[in-house]
Amino acid sequence: MRTFLLGALPCLLMAQAPPLSYDDILTRARTSPGQDRIEALLAERHRALGGTRGFLREGPSLGLSAGPRTRTAGPSTTDQSVDLDLPLFLSPGIRRRLEASLGQADPALRGASRIEARFHLRQAYLEAWLAERLLHLREADLATVRTWLKAAQARLEAGADAGFQVSLVEGEALRAEADLDEARRQRLNAWVGLRTAAEVPGTPVPLMDPGDPLTLSTDGLQARFEASTLRKAIQSRLDLEEQALRHQEALATSRWSLRGSYAREGEERIGKVGLAYRFSRPGESQALRRETEATLQATRRELEVALLELDARFQSALTRLQVAPPALPFKGFDLSLHAISLRLSEGRERPSEALPIRRLLLEAQAASYRRLQAAHLLSAELQALTAEVNP
Repeated sequence: MRTFLLGALPCLLMAQAPPLSYDDILTRARTSPGQDRIEALLAERHRALGGTRGFLREGPSLGLSAGPRTRTAGPSTTDQSVDLDLPLFLSPGIRRRLEASLGQADPALRGASRIEARFHLRQAYLEAWLAERLLHLREADLATVRTWLKAAQARLEAGADAGFQVSLVEGEALRAEADLDEARRQRLNAWVGLRTAAEVPGTPVPLMDPGDPLTLSTDGLQARFEASTLRKAIQSRLDLEEQALRHQEALATSRWSLRGSYAREGEERIGKVGLAYRFSRPGESQALRRETEATLQATRRELEVALLELDARFQSALTRLQVAPPALPFKGFDLSLHAISLRLSEGRERPSEALPIRRLLLEAQAASYRRLQAAHLLSAELQALTAEVNP
């Protein structure tokens, strides 16, 4: 008996664990793929900038060589030489522009990726919460229908109702079981979505209600959106990509190198310093310039489309905020369903009359949950679209 109690203790503790709140989940947030992509992009741009530090196109090359010098008369000696090659980058203005652009884009892109990651986490939490509420609703509904089925069978045996009344409730029970299975599937899918965004348990656990949605005013939202981090990130990304492409083109067309050598040949010491120039192949410079301009044009167009999509996203959210009704709870569900159940058990209501009313009440309660979730999603999206993160 003692062993059984010890084995059941973890289950009891888990059952008594309080529901997870959004703040709890926020502390367990994972790094999103979008954040990783931004980190990779910025690391690449910093690497390209660091590679041209000190007027160098790339790192210097050092060569060492040694070999015997054989003489027909006299002792043999060993010749030694050291060669140094410094590829030059003679476009400091392009490098300075890339450095300035990267200094502005770095905090903006990091801030925008954090904002989007937090919004997607909030979205995943609300999807999981809604799926949980709908699952509980379907579980309670199936229990109600089974209770009604027993009442209908009792009235059939008493001769108070016809047999088709029982068949109606049996069919409704099958439908409620199918709806419950679908609700379980949707909750598992929503929980998987939450697990991709935060380190939550592998199996679904209760979630705390999100509470009342934040009330937002339309005053000043447009101005806050214009100065938001998400818009600044797209604009700074465009300038960063342009400067990075110019920097890459300057690297590819940089042809001068500074070379020096020091050699010991027998008793002699020889030191040399000079310049080297790499000649381009026919049409190489023109092709490189066309490639840069085409890539820049495509990048500029992609980011312009991204900016238009962001503007459309804000206008859609703003319109929904202006026309959305208040997310008031549906308070009559439990009382109405209890009243219908009581009338059914007392014989004052037949299943053929009660089942359509029950279905309407059920859909109204589900719509109430969905409206509350939509209100929270709208509030979270507008907060993300108007957020301004200081570097």
